[in-house]
Amino acid sequence: MAEIKLIAIQEAELREIIRQEVTIAINEVLSAQNDELVTIKQICEKIPGMTRYLFKQLERKTKLKNINGRYSLKAVRDALHQDG
Repeated sequence: MAEIKLIAIQEAELREIIRQEVTIAINEVLSAQNDELVTIKQICEKIPGMTRYLFKQLERKTKLKNINGRYSLKAVRDALHQDG
């Protein structure tokens, strides 16, 4: 039978650990889908002709999901094709 241990940890530290693990899990899923989470700046660099202004308009129209200030590059490209 496995040994059970109790560990005391501060709530803030636990939150940070959970946040890191969730980020890793999301990145693994996106990698499997050939996708990545990117910032608005990175979106503007990766998509020719995209500006912050155009992105914000697209975000409002298509209601893109924001994950800690990052967006799915695949979702942004799909939204561009639907909008255009």
